[in-house]
Amino acid sequence: MVNGTGLQQAMASEDTTKVARIEQLLRCGCESLNASQGVALCLADDYTDVIARATLQKPPSLPLMPPLPFAKSSPLPTSHEQAEPRFLHWANLYLGASSFVCGDIYAYGSYQVVFIFIFDTPITYSRELKDKLTLLNGWLKSLLIEVEYKDSFKNNLLFEKLQSVANIGTWEVDLLNNSLTWSSQTRVIHEVDENFIPQLDTAIYFYKEGYDRDEISRIVSTAIKTGESWNATLQLISAKGNPVWIETHGMAEMVDGVCVRLFGTCQNVNKAMALRLELDEQREAAVKAYNARGELLSRISHELRTPLNGITGMLQAIRFEDREHIRARKTELALKSSDKLLSLINDVLDYTDMSSGNFELVTSDFCVRALVEDLIDVFKPQCQDKGLRLYSGVTFPPNTYIHSDAARISQVLNNLMSNAVKYTAQGHISVHVTLKDVAGVQHLLISVEDSGKGMSEATVKSLFVPLIHGDKFSSVEGSGSGLGLSIAKQIIDKMEGELDITTEEGKGSCFDIVIPIEKPSAKKQEMSDTDSLPSTLLALPLSILVVDDNDINRIVLSSMLEKFNFKADEAQNGRIAVEMAKAKPYDIIFMDCSMPVLDGLSATKIIVEEGYLPVNGRVIAVTANTTDDDRQACHKAGMAEFLAKPVEQTSVTNILRQVLHNKASAIRQH
Repeated sequence: MVNGTGLQQAMASEDTTKVARIEQLLRCGCESLNASQGVALCLADDYTDVIARATLQKPPSLPLMPPLPFAKSSPLPTSHEQAEPRFLHWANLYLGASSFVCGDIYAYGSYQVVFIFIFDTPITYSRELKDKLTLLNGWLKSLLIEVEYKDSFKNNLLFEKLQSVANIGTWEVDLLNNSLTWSSQTRVIHEVDENFIPQLDTAIYFYKEGYDRDEISRIVSTAIKTGESWNATLQLISAKGNPVWIETHGMAEMVDGVCVRLFGTCQNVNKAMALRLELDEQREAAVKAYNARGELLSRISHELRTPLNGITGMLQAIRFEDREHIRARKTELALKSSDKLLSLINDVLDYTDMSSGNFELVTSDFCVRALVEDLIDVFKPQCQDKGLRLYSGVTFPPNTYIHSDAARISQVLNNLMSNAVKYTAQGHISVHVTLKDVAGVQHLLISVEDSGKGMSEATVKSLFVPLIHGDKFSSVEGSGSGLGLSIAKQIIDKMEGELDITTEEGKGSCFDIVIPIEKPSAKKQEMSDTDSLPSTLLALPLSILVVDDNDINRIVLSSMLEKFNFKADEAQNGRIAVEMAKAKPYDIIFMDCSMPVLDGLSATKIIVEEGYLPVNGRVIAVTANTTDDDRQACHKAGMAEFLAKPVEQTSVTNILRQVLHNKASAIRQH
């Protein structure tokens, strides 16, 4: 027998009116027979299931009960008068009935259904009652026949709809007749005509040649031999040539140890498979990123220790060295190590900001020729030390200004030239910079060429991956963190520029860069035409204040100013700086941002708002906090420029040049 609860659920789920119609028939029977309760029961070998009741206020209260105690070969007792004691006991215990009548048993598929009507008072099984019960039996039989007929048709339609919605098709292989049957949805999955008749000997060719076809052959062969079921995800090539991922489930029907039938389902899982493959790619990328991060941290740790060892070692050696020329040499080595350390820290911070998206360009007007020539001057000694010839070509006038991010362009050129020097053992390095108008837009063209060892295709492909050069770490002595080119590429992309590489192993490399720029303001162009000589500017007096709570930092800045014979006043915190600015107008105030008593931002706000600065005076931020938020906070407080610690001489010189130039212009106007 099939579970009776399944019958009730099937009736309710397939057509909600089925159970309702049976309940209505039970209520009609109760009214006709004057019964207090009517129940429809599904009879099974090991239980009895209540399908429907005329009223919910009366027994039975259980949906499942023990099986009816009667012989299956005999009909049910028509009433309590003919029932055996054990049947009476069952009816009284579970139906609360001492007086009842039973209808005929009718088949509904593999189920057996019967009506029982219960009375509150004893009744006699009369002719009239029998006639009414016969009529109710007929109604029940017609209802079940109608339902069964409709169910057969509706179930087929529903099954087809479910297959279509879930994109699941069914199939069956009859091994006794060597026939293969596909459902309509299986045909849809294989993209064949609806009238297509699959053949047992050719259907396997729909599976993709290679692993998929071999695997389904192995699976089917194993199932036929052992009766083992399967579940596999394989790829088909449809009749239209489209790849289709399917998930196939199959079972074998065995008779006396021989497989007579295979049947199962196949489901189109293209979307799920695409998502799975995408997740696999993301997982693989995440693993690579994690490994690359570990390699990066390992390399950075090594690179940090190398210059740090040079700094601490040379400083310790200087303490006990009396010979002046040896002290000078060791001091120079310590400074070189500190430069390497600073460069590495800047590269790591830049790369971190760029990788996380916290990267914005800061544009201004600047003299592009001065920027290029300053960088070339920096690399001249390095080329001389390695015996390399350095050629340079700048094809625009000395006082040529452009509007762009000077610091980032300088960083790109510095990284490319550093890379060229690093990987060129002999020969030359050539740097050419020019401006060109393309379709009304000015472009800065930079070319850095070397006669080094060149690169293979594998190296070029991974050139901008941090630390990686081709298929291994850089083995060049002193090659640094390997972040320079990656940073340069990200800067060029941010500027909407282009980078092209021409290289050949054993013959050197050439990096060509094109960066769109803007023309400078008219005011800056006029200034470039009347730029004064440094000697003239140095003749002008400047009042300078250095504000820092750290004695060494004040000494460092003061020493940079003394190079130009400028003597600076000093203040230990922001409160003292405010009092000194109130008492004396300063042309330049170098202001540390983080100080006790009163920080640099608050002190600057007071100085600016109270008007303690002269007309051309400016406050310069000097800080180790270099994020964009820090820069914006300094600008909002009234600071004109931003110097990152450790401060470089070049940056201080540029500040002095700007202030002196403004002061000279103001004097000429008066």
